[in-house]
Amino acid sequence: MVTFISLLIIVAIAYWIRMIIARKQRELADKEHRQREQFLNESQSLLKSETPTIPNPAISGKTPSSNESYRADVTRHWNTQGYTITESLKAEGIDLIGFKEKELLLVRCETALREVKKIDLQAFIADCTTYIDKNPMLRGRSCERFYATNRPLTEEAMIYVRENPASVHLMDEV
Repeated sequence: MVTFISLLIIVAIAYWIRMIIARKQRELADKEHRQREQFLNESQSLLKSETPTIPNPAISGKTPSSNESYRADVTRHWNTQGYTITESLKAEGIDLIGFKEKELLLVRCETALREVKKIDLQAFIADCTTYIDKNPMLRGRSCERFYATNRPLTEEAMIYVRENPASVHLMDEV
């Protein structure tokens, strides 16, 4: 009799544990579905942002600044590579954000500095990291950081780029 009651208790506990596990799995699946929907909605809103346009000097009557022209050239380059490019409105230190399947592209277009130093590259990497941390929907993507410049680099900056190819790429020709 004691064996039968013990067996009944064990079966009841196993059934109860099975029900708890099933409920937790459903809750997890629902949460993942909500996060996926939120990610898709936020991605759609990012992609719907206005893409940069190249100003036409003949229409506006003025010539574009060198930074705007350079940024337009960089945008055109990445568009030909298959990326959907948007200008960054919220991220300080990041000028262009690109998406392509599971890839994230973060680009800084620099034309104002006299020469690019190591600290400029490190600040850009920090800005990218902060931006990704503030936007958790971007964490699952492989991230590429490009520092696009038509300015010379210091020797220290060149060494830094060579020693840290996974952190930042230099884009000196567009």
